[in-house]
Amino acid sequence: MPAKDRYHDTVARALRKAGWTITSEQFALVIKKRRLWVDIRAEKDNEALAILVEVKGFENTPSPIEYLANAAGKYSLYLGALDYLESAVPLYVAVPIPAYNGILSETIGKQTLHRVGMRLIVFDSEREEIVQWIDY
Repeated sequence: MPAKDRYHDTVARALRKAGWTITSEQFALVIKKRRLWVDIRAEKDNEALAILVEVKGFENTPSPIEYLANAAGKYSLYLGALDYLESAVPLYVAVPIPAYNGILSETIGKQTLHRVGMRLIVFDSEREEIVQWIDY
């Protein structure tokens, strides 16, 4: 299994605060011999909802564009796997406020998010709270 992102536990706590139950950490999408690991799977029992969440910090990187490209590629890869597995569980990328206000709010970031159709969860890392859900 891959290592946890710096904000993994922060996002898990923020989801719990928002009424979600974490049902799995490092959730595997298995296609034949290949495994793709999504950071978190969560459910809301009272609404019979489930989501998958990939956590990305978008920080301390020499190239925000490369990080954006890798995140968009990974998101697309996971969507392809979910489609292959015929799963209707929506996939989100959780990002801290500075990432959303940074590269993701620039024209290239917005265009990429829109083109890929990326769903975002924007979180406040200090308060450990979700501040916005965004569907492109």
